[in-house]
Amino acid sequence: MTRTGLQHMLEEACPASEVMAVATPDDVQMERPTACVTLVLSVGALSGALGSLGPLLARPCTRLALLAGALDRDRLHLAAELPIDTVVRAQDLSVASLAEMLGALRRGMVSVSRTTMRELLALAADPAGTGGPSRPPLSARELDTLRLMSAGLSNREIAKRMCITVHGVKRHVANILVKLGCQNRTMAVALGLRQGLVDLGNATGH
Repeated sequence: MTRTGLQHMLEEACPASEVMAVATPDDVQMERPTACVTLVLSVGALSGALGSLGPLLARPCTRLALLAGALDRDRLHLAAELPIDTVVRAQDLSVASLAEMLGALRRGMVSVSRTTMRELLALAADPAGTGGPSRPPLSARELDTLRLMSAGLSNREIAKRMCITVHGVKRHVANILVKLGCQNRTMAVALGLRQGLVDLGNATGH
């Protein structure tokens, strides 16, 4: 589903409202600071910087819907840091479903599909993720790399700290992303913090 396609569906689902589609959270511009807003945020945006949405999310009347192609534990861990009001699966999108979802939010309620509800309950019933395939553990050197990544060090700085080459660091980072099932360093650090693999107090190695 493209942004333009979703925008057209939302315009048809709520014809009395103004609909704006943007590529990144930084592109959100509110000309009316007191206006009530419903944000439909793509799950892909969770791996980026969302700080610019802070003032908007702080408004009591702001509602936040998460648009997800698939539900998995890592994405939901990231979503848990945001005031998510409802979850919408991409395969459930229709003008009718969007109208129902938006109407429910206006009434202070949540409307989700049966499939979404069952998947959310299944994930909640298995908080440790024991029902899914186990991931290979990080090696000692990969853990050291992840901790230094969490401290904000560059590959060159990590290489100097660990007395290895930059190529060696890149290999460790690639292994970390694969083993943790993350798309980028930010997601890997966030997941490492949640799983207790990283302690920010000791991340710098001092």
